Amino acid sequence: MSDISENENSAIIESENVNSEKYMIFSVLDKLYGFPSRQISEIAIFDAVYPLPLLPPYVLGVINRYSVPYALFDIAQMLYRTPGKRNKILVFKDEIDRVAILIDDISGIADVPEQELLLIERSSESNDSTESISASFNWEGNDVLVLDIESILKRVTQETA
Repeated sequence: MSDISENENSAIIESENVNSEKYMIFSVLDKLYGFPSRQISEIAIFDAVYPLPLLPPYVLGVINRYSVPYALFDIAQMLYRTPGKRNKILVFKDEIDRVAILIDDISGIADVPEQELLLIERSSESNDSTESISASFNWEGNDVLVLDIESILKRVTQETA
């Protein structure tokens, strides 16, 4: 005789079938944002940035991570035209691109089931800030906006060309 009842067994099977992804949650100007944690290489303390000429104000310049240059974007400046706090930096994996973003602080990590992720539809009337957001979810009673790194990179490429 089995120690697991039929209801418990179906709950275990159901929980194994739930597709979920871990998101790194961080704050920018007291708002919560997230990226899939699989895209993030490291979290670093803000250090020296080497400015580059003729770039939009939200591209702060280049940072050095283990002798490798990464472009540093100020998400607060990009989305709200307000400079962000220079506290921490999220560095993306090289497979994404050699970029990093300036953030206020790390808030946590959330394991978000796919059905709880609310995808945001794009319209022809979307603005710069909504173009960079792909989805949202609720975490500890707060709305978290998922930033779309591909849209951010596309915007930077268009504005610097």
